[in-house]
Amino acid sequence: MRALYHRRWGLGLLAAGSAMALAMLWPATPTHAQKDPGKAPPPVPVKVAKAMVQDQPLSLSAIGQVQASQQAVVRARIEGLLTEVKVSEGQAVKQGQVLARLDDRSLRAQVDQSQAELRQLQAQLDLALLDLKRMQSLLKDSAVSAQQRDQQQALVAQLQAQRQAQQASLAQAQTQWSHTVIQAPFSGRVGLRQVDVGNLVKPSDALGILTLVQTEPLVVVFNAPQSRLADVRAALLKAPGAAVEVAEREGGETVARGRLKAADNAVDAGTGSLKLKAELSPSGNRLWPGQFVTVELQTGVIAQALSVPRAAVQTGPKGAFVWRVVQAQAEMLPVKVRWQSDQLVVVEAQPDGLQPGDAVVVDGQSRLKPKASVKLLDAKAAGGAGRQP
Repeated sequence: MRALYHRRWGLGLLAAGSAMALAMLWPATPTHAQKDPGKAPPPVPVKVAKAMVQDQPLSLSAIGQVQASQQAVVRARIEGLLTEVKVSEGQAVKQGQVLARLDDRSLRAQVDQSQAELRQLQAQLDLALLDLKRMQSLLKDSAVSAQQRDQQQALVAQLQAQRQAQQASLAQAQTQWSHTVIQAPFSGRVGLRQVDVGNLVKPSDALGILTLVQTEPLVVVFNAPQSRLADVRAALLKAPGAAVEVAEREGGETVARGRLKAADNAVDAGTGSLKLKAELSPSGNRLWPGQFVTVELQTGVIAQALSVPRAAVQTGPKGAFVWRVVQAQAEMLPVKVRWQSDQLVVVEAQPDGLQPGDAVVVDGQSRLKPKASVKLLDAKAAGGAGRQP
């Protein structure tokens, strides 16, 4: 029994010694989980673009609404029965063209009656003038008294006043009669008809007989934010007006061009914007009044502007900056923004700052740090990446 105990005790000491030896050797044995501190991290894949110098047009984009330069609800000016509509819906008409007619029989009779009364008064006046002329001759021979001559002069003056009143009455009747013929107040396009022949129409009818809009030229109304008022003032001073381009949707094809014509007299306090109006050149019926469009207003040009893509400019605690790639390494470079759009940013040129042709990172900035090695993914844009600092 004692021999067995000593044997077990010896085996225990041997196992403990082996464990201590393994513990001493373990840190010196390298593993796959340990990294080599002397090995450099892999380069960061990035996309770059060149900083360019070019004349940069300054523009203002907004959503606008196309409007007719003139529009009218064509109503009857007198109450009457609609007897004829001489145009079709959607038809283009000229100024003065007859659009509709009302029943004119009663008014034509009033005109005839007024004309007859005027002729009757004219005949009486002619006779009174002849009598006055005779009395003036007889007065020289004392054949009539001065009182009789004066009475005849008063009769002539009375008939002249009656004739003048009747002429006014005839003019009024003729004016009323002319209202039975409804004409186009301006050239334009007819809308949908609101009433059919045979209906009684009145000046108080809200919808009128039809609508008329002048489609050439059209105008577009849009808003400019008050932060761009300086650009708007410069655009208003241009002769014959700053250029305007209109597309049916954002980024779409330009369907009409025009010139800025006017601005509202006050900034809208609710929206903080100023309403502008531009007149458009003929667009071949590609635009319709009431249509919403995208408007691009050219407010000026920055000559020889140093510009980079919008994606290249980042914002940090100290302001705007870009990552410039020099000899396959990234460096953080502060910039001062002069102007920006959705695609480009114009920065101030500085002797020790960004230079034309420099390669700036436009994708992959989140993994960069100063002096980090980079791998260019776009070979065409890598021309500026090898510029010496």
